[in-house]
Formats: sequence, C-alpha cells, structure tokens
Amino acid sequence: NEHARTYGMPSGLSEVNWDVSKLDFVAEWTIRINKYFIGTPLENTGEYFANAAWDYSIDPRWSAAISNTESGKGFHCFKSHNAWGWGDSSWSNWADAIYSHVEGLSTSYGYTITYDFAETYCPPNKDNWYNNTLHEMTLI
Repeated sequence: NEHARTYGMPSGLSEVNWDVSKLDFVAEWTIRINKYFIGTPLENTGEYFANAAWDYSIDPRWSAAISNTESGKGFHCFKSHNAWGWGDSSWSNWADAIYSHVEGLSTSYGYTITYDFAETYCPPNKDNWYNNTLHEMTLI
C-alpha cells in the first residue's frame, strides 16, 4: 500500500491495509487494540486509537505500543492520562490524550516506528525503547 511504500515497514511488522473504508479500518483496529488493552487503564480505548490513526494516517499500533513502553499501558502515568511520556502534557480524558499523541506522532515522527524515531523519542534508551515498542506492535 501507499503508506508502506512511502515509509517502509520495520522487519517483522505486518503492513496495515489502507485499501478499505474508514468504517472497516476502525472496526478492525478497534477490536485488535481493545484486545491488547484488556485489564488495563486503557481498556476500551481502541476506537480512539483507530480513528486517530485513520485521521492522521499513522500505523494504528504505534501509539498503543508506546503506551506500554512508557507507562505499562497507562498503569504508571507521570501526568494525568499521559501514557506516553509525552513532554509535560496532561489531559482530562483518554480520548483527548490519544488524539493528541497520535497527531504528535504524525507531525513529528511520521507513519510508523523506525530506529531513527526511537533515537529522537527516547535518546538515552533508544535500543531498548525501539525493541520493546516494536515487539508490542507485533502483538496487536
């Protein structure tokens, strides 16, 4: 698909199918992400991740996986609803937080995880950050 051709996909990560309607895309990724977050503070937020990913044209697994690397899927947020270690930001709800993070990934980092992005997102621990986040993406 166009996104994979433009940005490339890391080894071991399946491509995202963008050749479907928004409705079908959101339905598929909502289910997948909701399964990933069962029993966590981010439970039942899959629809926010899926809609934001579609709206900002990024891999729908990326923000969700970063939440695991940075906060254990929302269990250890350093600011309210900030599961990503995203600056000094806090939000009043998960929907706003997810949309903001996904928009930030899209504008500051691109379509999906790369080692270069990991180096920018988490310079002191880039190898571990990249490997952990990529592994979590493969689980979704």
